[in-house]
Amino acid sequence: MSSHNNSKTEKELQNKNFPLEQKLRSLESNDLFCLVQTLLKKTPENHKTVLEWLKKESVNLLTDEETGRVDEKLLWELWSDARAIISEFNCYGGGDDEDENDCFDYLSQIQELLAEGNISNETKRMMMDEIFEEYNIGNSGFGDSLIDLCYMLCDTKEEWQYLVKKLGEKPSDWRTTLIMGIQKNQLQDEETYLKMRTKDLRFGMDYWDLVEFYNKKGEREKAVETAEIGLEKGEGRLTELFLFLFAHYATNRDKENLERVVQHALKKKHDEQDMLDRLFEYYKKECDYENAKRALLKTFEYVEGMGYLPKGRAYQRYKKTKEFLTETDWNQVEPEIFQQIRNTDTEDYIRICLDKGLKQEAVHILLLSLQKQPGVRFVFLAEENFDEFADRLKEEFPEDITMYYWQKAYRNIHNGNRSTYRIAVQYFKKAKQIFIKILEKETLWNERIAAVRIEFKQRRAFIEEARSL
Repeated sequence: MSSHNNSKTEKELQNKNFPLEQKLRSLESNDLFCLVQTLLKKTPENHKTVLEWLKKESVNLLTDEETGRVDEKLLWELWSDARAIISEFNCYGGGDDEDENDCFDYLSQIQELLAEGNISNETKRMMMDEIFEEYNIGNSGFGDSLIDLCYMLCDTKEEWQYLVKKLGEKPSDWRTTLIMGIQKNQLQDEETYLKMRTKDLRFGMDYWDLVEFYNKKGEREKAVETAEIGLEKGEGRLTELFLFLFAHYATNRDKENLERVVQHALKKKHDEQDMLDRLFEYYKKECDYENAKRALLKTFEYVEGMGYLPKGRAYQRYKKTKEFLTETDWNQVEPEIFQQIRNTDTEDYIRICLDKGLKQEAVHILLLSLQKQPGVRFVFLAEENFDEFADRLKEEFPEDITMYYWQKAYRNIHNGNRSTYRIAVQYFKKAKQIFIKILEKETLWNERIAAVRIEFKQRRAFIEEARSL
């Protein structure tokens, strides 16, 4: 046995023979105090550990005043840890993900401490000053979290006013928005809020903020008037204004203004589909079939393509329209709707083709999607993926679907990398399954995949990935 192993064994025996826990238990309180003091001097980080222990284990031994002092000391320890990270992030415009997570954890613990209500007003004000020293730099990425923390620091009117003062020291549009929110919601200073708000009405959400204010006060006419002005003058998002006015006029069964608001949405090219949907539902509820039909058919001019929620897509609207219209009306409008979908939403067009039993047409579109043919009346997006349809059609059209998978595989080899090669292999596996299990042409499969290996023999990464074929 080596001398190193002998030394290790001796230390283990020494540790085993020395009852550390028993010795610690036998120490007098003064000796324990000296031990803890020594540990704190050698490892300052232990201050937080001691404070956390005191808070947890000695809750019944501390007076309210002592508990408050422990909480404040722990608060500053946590803030010191958080600030060190925030300051570094401010210097470099960001930092390590692990540091970021640690900082959020510290800030969360601070918020939990504040929620217990043991922090003095003076300490909260001092902390707010330090928070704004970092917030004013504005390069850390923790800005929203720091403002949230400042909100947690405020309980009294004076504290909210102090936060308003700190925000106003470095004016900006965002800080003005925050100040208005505080004046309205926390300080409930309506006069100051209205004075600021009416001077700062540019975006639709600015007008919506004022609409909410009037509406909560029960001043409905002012709310409606402000919303109408906002639709005309507001920039950016107008959704809330459209929804508010639509609901208002629908409640009053004011069809003229309902139609006007919807037409305004179409003119502005803003929330067109949603407003038409609401108009359809309104007329449907009113049992006004003709107007409901008109609104429903109009929605097809605003169907959304791939990447949108199904309810906004052509397929769902196609089914919805078929269910609502009379059989005579449906038979009259369906060919035009079908053609319209053919030109605007290829994926849902294929889905409808399958519902109608037009499987050959669906296969044609699948193969066409992999080709570049000028003059073809389809718009294919680079990210479109029709694999779900290919899987459904492979039993009836094995040769065509094999060609589809083969071309999809080749697309992932040319100008590819190992990641795309793996995708290519998955498509080859789909083709292999058709060759062997459906077409029963295993020999042909072996010949074709062998030709692929020869064609791409210089791509070592692909050959490695293709070993499983």
